[in-house]
Amino acid sequence: MMQNKIIECLLIGMFVLNFSGCASHQVQPAQTSVAPQQDNNQDIFIDPSIAHFMGNADHNKLRDLVATAQSKQFTHWTSDSTGARFAFTSKEIFVNSEGQGCRDYEMKLIRGFFEHSTFNYTACRNSQGAWQVISH
Repeated sequence: MMQNKIIECLLIGMFVLNFSGCASHQVQPAQTSVAPQQDNNQDIFIDPSIAHFMGNADHNKLRDLVATAQSKQFTHWTSDSTGARFAFTSKEIFVNSEGQGCRDYEMKLIRGFFEHSTFNYTACRNSQGAWQVISH
């Protein structure tokens, strides 16, 4: 009986601690479109409201996934630098009306027990072969 009370108190304490950590960072809703960005310091493959939860290795992983993931591929990982968890899902791969190879994908940020908003993107290859987000 006492052991159950201790376990219950520990679980409640973990929940409160986790919840308070999540509440300290506000996640902004996604914008409706993104113009191609020339500044290499800004990651055009992820919403700015969750980009700060990513380290350099996470940004590189996301860029690689956008370029190489198969259709309907699901990949998840935990950031070594921030401890945040990410889920990437590649959706359809298609050719748009301009003849560009494109893909839809979604990203989720998971912190503790909470999943933040899901962000949906479309990225296409430009005339130089580089991937650019055209909408999110």
